[in-house]
Amino acid sequence: MACTLFAQKTEQYRSQLIIGQRQQRGVGLLEVLIALVLLTIGALGAVRLQLKALQYTTSAEHTTQASFLAYDMLERMRANAAHLSDYAISVNSGCSDSPATVNILATDRQDFIRAVSCLLPGGYGEIRISGNYAAVTIGWSEARLVADGNTEFVVGSRILGEL
Repeated sequence: MACTLFAQKTEQYRSQLIIGQRQQRGVGLLEVLIALVLLTIGALGAVRLQLKALQYTTSAEHTTQASFLAYDMLERMRANAAHLSDYAISVNSGCSDSPATVNILATDRQDFIRAVSCLLPGGYGEIRISGNYAAVTIGWSEARLVADGNTEFVVGSRILGEL
């Protein structure tokens, strides 16, 4: 009797294993497909992150360039303070070469125009003088980050007298 009971139980387990194997058919393929979908989503996220990092690095580069240009112009105005009121200028043109000059003021102005219009995408700038105070505004296009987006960098300083 024990042998018969054992044989019956063994037969039940075998039939359950066969049924279980039939139910498992295709599950491995489904697991692989889910893993591929998750891997693809992760890869696309990494690519998007890399593109955003590249865009923000470019924006930071333009901000740094504008800062250098503004402070350079302020230092040039301090060096030639006798002609401070003549430094007022507005730049809103494309990049072009201009003829060489012998006058310090004209050279400073041409360097500012060339730097703003050639080094920054869609670059524009303005220097405003009010007494001993000078304000330098430099702007550029951020169309790569935001549609119709512009960024401006403004710095002001007292040129003559106590700082």
